[in-house]
Amino acid sequence: MGEPLVFSNPSGVAPPIGRYSHLVVVPPGARLLVLAGQTGHNLDGSLPSDAGDQWVGAIRNIRSILASQGASMANIIKLNTWVVSGSDISKARSAAVGLFEGAPPATTFAYVSALYLPEILVEVEAWAAVPGE
Repeated sequence: MGEPLVFSNPSGVAPPIGRYSHLVVVPPGARLLVLAGQTGHNLDGSLPSDAGDQWVGAIRNIRSILASQGASMANIIKLNTWVVSGSDISKARSAAVGLFEGAPPATTFAYVSALYLPEILVEVEAWAAVPGE
């Protein structure tokens, strides 16, 4: 297998304020997977009304997309999460514990006034890299 992904927190900046890495170095020859922002829609098209459940569903969808390419959550190098302001994400916080067994990816989390449709409260975008073989 090729060179591994390198997750780090360089000494020139303050330590992360949450569970994420400041930097992920993708080795030459790695296959880059860029996922569209995922919502918590179920396979049948239904959407939970709870923001925490929507986040859990979005992560489930990300896992499925990664698996379709022979990748896993360990291959995620960047995770962006947008949550509609005022949404209760306490379920998401508890579900996120242990989401990444190894080093966590570079991460951005933002509150926004709205997403594409009024019923969508959470959207999660992932970038992943699969080191070359």
